[in-house]
Amino acid sequence: MGEADTELATTTALCPTCLDRVPGAYVANDDAVFLTRTCPDHGTTEREVWGSREHWEWASQFGPDTSATASDDLTVRGDHACLAVIEITEDCNLSCSYCFASSGPGGKQLAFEEVVDRLETVKTAGGARPIQFSGGEPTVHDDLPELVQTASEMGFEHVEVNTNGIALAHREGYAEQLADAGVTAIYLQFDGVTSETYETIREVDLVDVKDDALDACRRAGLPVILVPTVVPGTNDDEMGDVVRFALDNLDVVRSVNFQPVAHFGRYATNDGRFTLDEAARRLAAQIDALEPRDLLPVPCCSSYCQLSTAVMPDGDDGILPLTGLLDLDNWDTLSGLVDEADWMELLAGTDVGAETVEIASSCCGIDVPSGGDVLPVTLTGFMDADAADVNRLDNCCISVPTPEGDLVPFCAYNMTTEDGRYALRNRHGWGGRETVDAGDGGEPFEPGTAEPTPEEGE
Repeated sequence: MGEADTELATTTALCPTCLDRVPGAYVANDDAVFLTRTCPDHGTTEREVWGSREHWEWASQFGPDTSATASDDLTVRGDHACLAVIEITEDCNLSCSYCFASSGPGGKQLAFEEVVDRLETVKTAGGARPIQFSGGEPTVHDDLPELVQTASEMGFEHVEVNTNGIALAHREGYAEQLADAGVTAIYLQFDGVTSETYETIREVDLVDVKDDALDACRRAGLPVILVPTVVPGTNDDEMGDVVRFALDNLDVVRSVNFQPVAHFGRYATNDGRFTLDEAARRLAAQIDALEPRDLLPVPCCSSYCQLSTAVMPDGDDGILPLTGLLDLDNWDTLSGLVDEADWMELLAGTDVGAETVEIASSCCGIDVPSGGDVLPVTLTGFMDADAADVNRLDNCCISVPTPEGDLVPFCAYNMTTEDGRYALRNRHGWGGRETVDAGDGGEPFEPGTAEPTPEEGE
């Protein structure tokens, strides 16, 4: 460290080259916060993880203690995870520039019984918490509706489907089929409102597809969570427009979850990382009345993993952030009244989540407007190898079940080294290629054509 550096905290980190555990430290320099670590084989590396020391120290007041010693094998300890992500296929009808799973056309899918085994793992580890069927693209799996129905019969009350929306837009009646099977929310890839954004991030213009998918969900009564992958210099200037789009479609859109790009799996080779607090500043700069500190750390995970607010129209073509009504004391009280199992419902804007907010806020003397006008907005900062903190991983709210019957943190499962080797996926025999590739193996979706799957029209 130089003379201007100030050590803020120590932790156990990972070497981004070999993924071995090494001592790490958070260091402030020129007001930014860096994670620095030294590997005996690969030397010292550092990464800016927070753009403002002042904001870093402010955020630390909200989260749980993450200083405990992490589990040796990076499995999830206890019943902490709020959501389990169950990947049912590596097949996909897109080959995006950014993909956690490095999926693409022609990937293999899990058999029905194997998916049920993953569901049993989740139940055994911590009960029927909210789950998300993911991939790859889960809608190309032949048995998705039946899997959703099975999950519902097993007691999983909140079942999301993570999708690019192509099947919803192009398969007549498919949204209704998923709703009837028991899907409670659609987690819709939604990177922005311009063709250029999709052409850069998804390599195809999907603006009309997203509109058609939303219309299908609207007709089926399926709530939608908009999920933008935010890439600096590509669509970070559209964050405010996405929120405004969501507010214009509150009859079907229940929340927005921005995901600043992380270097997992397949990603464009660039310097596109940016910190979670910087994402908060960019969003606030695009919405009048919204301040960066209106985005509060979600208390069930590290203060540096998720920031969230809730907004509503103010009646004058503006946006009112409801977190402006809170101070630290009543936020602590409010968050303490929300069970961990309900945080995902709250952030997804489901009916259960709305009831949770109403009950908790009434106990705190906070007047939260009723009705369907409140929009949760969340920033999720996934942790790639260059920013990996083992203690934060151990406190992860999102888990992935493995064939061996373990739950592992989502970020650990998807983490890749700088040369494209997965940290955990390739250790389990299924769930991702051993190394990242271009996802070739079939023809990706082209707008204006029917969906290129054998199940077309079913």
